[in-house]
Amino acid sequence: MSDSLQTGRFYGATQRRFELGGVVLTEVAHLSGRKLPCHTHESAYFGLLLAGSYSEKCSHRAAEYDPFTMGFHPPSLTHSDEVGRCGSRMFCVELPDSYLSRTRPFLTVPQFTPDLCGSEVTWLGLRLYRSFANETLSPLELEEACGDMLERVSGSRIHEEKTRPYWLNRALELLHESYRESLTLEEIAGQVGVHPIHLSRVFRKHYGRTMAEFMNRLRVQFACRALAAGWADLAIVASDAGFADQSHLGRVFKSCTGQTPGKFRSFFHSQLH
Repeated sequence: MSDSLQTGRFYGATQRRFELGGVVLTEVAHLSGRKLPCHTHESAYFGLLLAGSYSEKCSHRAAEYDPFTMGFHPPSLTHSDEVGRCGSRMFCVELPDSYLSRTRPFLTVPQFTPDLCGSEVTWLGLRLYRSFANETLSPLELEEACGDMLERVSGSRIHEEKTRPYWLNRALELLHESYRESLTLEEIAGQVGVHPIHLSRVFRKHYGRTMAEFMNRLRVQFACRALAAGWADLAIVASDAGFADQSHLGRVFKSCTGQTPGKFRSFFHSQLH
């Protein structure tokens, strides 16, 4: 008889948990080595090991995990784990059935995939963890990342657009019109009349970046204009541009321009005198 863990529940100490758009993100830690009982999880999940080690056994396979290894578990997979003697820290992205049901027109849930270290999925998970830890995760970024990760481990083949679809221009217009708001992938997809996963995939193919990244560049452009126009408080600039707060503005602004907002403003105004 195995234990069944409900969504959001894991053995070990929960460091933090966050739910957004039906997806549950949890960071869980074991301070020392231990054997965990045989169990299942109600929801499918990706698990990214951040530190330590552990091993896992299920009916048809066993796996050893080192830091920055990610695995995918379908719902209700029976397995048992052993945490390494130094403990472990893991970031888990749970996809409840309410989320998976929205992907079924395009994707099928894959089987147990224990080692994705050679895959882009691991780095998508790491970027997602960074936004989770920094408390800057937006609904759009989360939806795009989860859809991309699930697509990459799914056996389904998604229809390729051979030419630029007519609806892509409308999606671009929506981003330009509403980048200062908290848009979701589902809202944009609904307005252009395509499946969210298909929208995200085609946009990324044509523009070389996700919609969340594109939106952040529009926000940085807005902030540049505001900083060039005067000496408004940076917290106000961040809010007006659509960022979560001033620190969020600072991180994204520097990644795009190579400078902090304050240094950009000082440099720009120094050139005017």
